[in-house]
Amino acid sequence: MKIIHLFLLITTLISIESKRTKTKVLILGAGASGISAAKSLSNANMQDYIIIDAQSFIGGRVQHEAFGNSKVELGANWIYGKGNNPIHRMATQHGLKTTPNDKNNVAFFDDFGLMKNQEKGINTSNEFESIKVKLVDYADSRMKRQQVDLSSRSALSLLGWKPNTPLKAAIEYFNIDWEFSEPAEMCSLDYATGTVDSITGTYPFGNEFVVDERGFNHILKEELRTFLHLDDDRLMLNTLVTEVIYNDQNVTVITSNGHVIEAEYAICTFSLGVLQSDLVKFNPIFPEWKRESLLSFHMTTYTKIFLQFKKKFWGNWQFALYANNVTQHGGYYTVWQNLNAPGYLFKPAATGDNILMVTTTDTESQRIERMTNSQVGNEIMRVLQKMFPLIYVEPPIDILIPRWHQHPLFRGSYSNWPIGALKKHHLNMRAPLENRLWFAGEAMSAEYYGFLHGAWLEGKSVANSVLDCITTKCPFYEKYEFITGCDSNFNSPPRFFGQFSP
Repeated sequence: MKIIHLFLLITTLISIESKRTKTKVLILGAGASGISAAKSLSNANMQDYIIIDAQSFIGGRVQHEAFGNSKVELGANWIYGKGNNPIHRMATQHGLKTTPNDKNNVAFFDDFGLMKNQEKGINTSNEFESIKVKLVDYADSRMKRQQVDLSSRSALSLLGWKPNTPLKAAIEYFNIDWEFSEPAEMCSLDYATGTVDSITGTYPFGNEFVVDERGFNHILKEELRTFLHLDDDRLMLNTLVTEVIYNDQNVTVITSNGHVIEAEYAICTFSLGVLQSDLVKFNPIFPEWKRESLLSFHMTTYTKIFLQFKKKFWGNWQFALYANNVTQHGGYYTVWQNLNAPGYLFKPAATGDNILMVTTTDTESQRIERMTNSQVGNEIMRVLQKMFPLIYVEPPIDILIPRWHQHPLFRGSYSNWPIGALKKHHLNMRAPLENRLWFAGEAMSAEYYGFLHGAWLEGKSVANSVLDCITTKCPFYEKYEFITGCDSNFNSPPRFFGQFSP
């Protein structure tokens, strides 16, 4: 009997020991930022790292799903500009199929159907484009005078814009809410709507909409394959992190299946929504300056609702705006996209799918997430019947609703810079703890927050900082225990102030 007990004890100890792993660098998350960080380490011939992710695939919020005979992107869907955009470079290199995205190709609807005076919609859109340019100039002049930041709503009102008709409200929604995933009341003037890239684009030469059957995350898979096989032990998928213990010597991560991983350094690419929640236990709890900074920024919700119909009953426009009285109070199924537009779907129109996509944001998205697909479908049908009053609109044969706000691995879609958050808050959010626990991801990019290329570039930048720690000395990251006043000490332009080049 004693021999049996001894055998069981030894077996248990071996089992426990087999679940303990040591590595130089542990990357938490296999999204764009995590893959970019791992690639940077590999390029520097630093192979002692592990990537861990709770999902069964890589890509993070870049994920797709079959819908009808097609594949639709649940999260990231656009490549914002070409030029030096690393996402566009990868898309070109790996043959990702995209189609031009033209926000000027838009039809205007109201409660009585297609508006007879489409020219009015075009003129009002042009008016708002002029207002957007004024927002940038206004933000610049205010910052030069060291004036405090304003909400975008206040700035718009001061510039004479008021969304006092359903059409104007819908056009504002298309340009503010649909882009930043929050209304003008929430968005910072200095660091959101008043930035130059809000009118010129992050990178030049227009945006592309991804329509590849392999999914947008195909380019991330291909990048990973250039330095790491999918079956490599250093890629740990289906592994949920429950606790992160850090000090000035190392970082220890505990997973839901009892695996313990000890690393000299860790790069945390968890979404801002997760970092704001208690879904992962950090021990010790983050210092107040770090928690304040994380809670000062917003994790938004951007919901793309896909509807499949037996027949196509709409035009060949790329976008449609639905303007009604509800639109004036936060948006109500306002922005529609035609996935049957030329070049969009993968199957020929005659034998393929008939799919519309309608987007909701912010609190409207959160309301929808609490509803059943059937309830949402009923609301949408009432809207579509108003948009197309001359025909009977048959109910969709299928509906797909991603629920990003409720998703425990993300708790939202992407970050936004709200009124009240300062540059020092962002510096604190990005700053490492004990020079052992580092933070990357789109939210940590001062220049490109909210964008996929921001996640990629930030992963690369932080990995290079960790490499400095390993080879020479950790770089200095600014942080502020107490934040007072406005950003009067900063002379750099809004948003564009990354401490280290990507």
